[in-house]
Amino acid sequence: MTRQDRLSADLDRGFAALEAGEFAAAEACVERCRRIDRQNPDVVLLGAALADARGELDEALAQYREVAELRPDDAMPRICVARLELHHAGDPDAALETVEAAFELIDEEADLVEAVVVRTEALLAIGDTENARSSLAELASSVIDDGELALDLGELALAAEDPGGAARWAEIAQHTPALRADALHLLGRIHEARDERTEMIAAWQQVRELDAAAPPGPVSISDDELERIALDTLAELPADVRARLENVPILIDGAPSQDQVADGLDPRLLGLFQGTPMPEGSSAVPSVTNIVLYRTNLERAASDLDHLAEEVRITVLHETAHYFGLDEDDLEKLGLD
Repeated sequence: MTRQDRLSADLDRGFAALEAGEFAAAEACVERCRRIDRQNPDVVLLGAALADARGELDEALAQYREVAELRPDDAMPRICVARLELHHAGDPDAALETVEAAFELIDEEADLVEAVVVRTEALLAIGDTENARSSLAELASSVIDDGELALDLGELALAAEDPGGAARWAEIAQHTPALRADALHLLGRIHEARDERTEMIAAWQQVRELDAAAPPGPVSISDDELERIALDTLAELPADVRARLENVPILIDGAPSQDQVADGLDPRLLGLFQGTPMPEGSSAVPSVTNIVLYRTNLERAASDLDHLAEEVRITVLHETAHYFGLDEDDLEKLGLD
């Protein structure tokens, strides 16, 4: 077997291992390939994809950029660079410039879809909803039957203030049984955006039923630990707000009740302050009767315990800000700006 044959075989094994989530095997292939030809574009690409999958995003970004230089006519590495510039580096302007340069190189539908998604996300990040809608419109004639992708496109369309487009993608996502509840939840939010209250409640009642029958999320937490995190969060609040919450109980429930959903409450709500919020610009004391945390919803929204704790923190702080009229400086101090 020639060196080139060994290289091709190891590249095939490396990409297959990466697709299977076998990172150690993929890394071994990368190292063997690098010993044969470190500058081979496919070798660099395999290393970039491995770093990307492992969350080593600075390394992934550098290597994708190297692939783009080695293959100036290939759109895919440029799209990957743009994605990381947006989501890792937090630079939507750079991402837009990079992905726009990729469009003239695209000759595959999958690359077109990914490029449109990245461009739309970047446009939304800079607040350009009009061009975000135009960007998504490029996929109007695409044949997409991937439920996960359709759901993502629906979320983007809703964020771009295109409820009609979002409804189209939500309908496609509903054809995937495992995504039906997620698609119906999106559909409820679309009806909410259209001020279609009856339809919103009908969709969300189905979501509540499906969620109640679904298996538990990947993370579980006790009521006592959930309350502890909430109390630690309240300790971050300004002293005057803490004083007003001193005797307010923290209640734990699984999810909003059937009656609450029938009243228009989102069945996947993570938490709720029950009481009368302070009117904007008012110095009156708002009436807060209790704080409710929805444990099952929080567990399903989190990937691990640290993520769950952060979701609890954000939920409590955001709801507090809403009810007590905290200003931008207060939100910035709390890390919520």
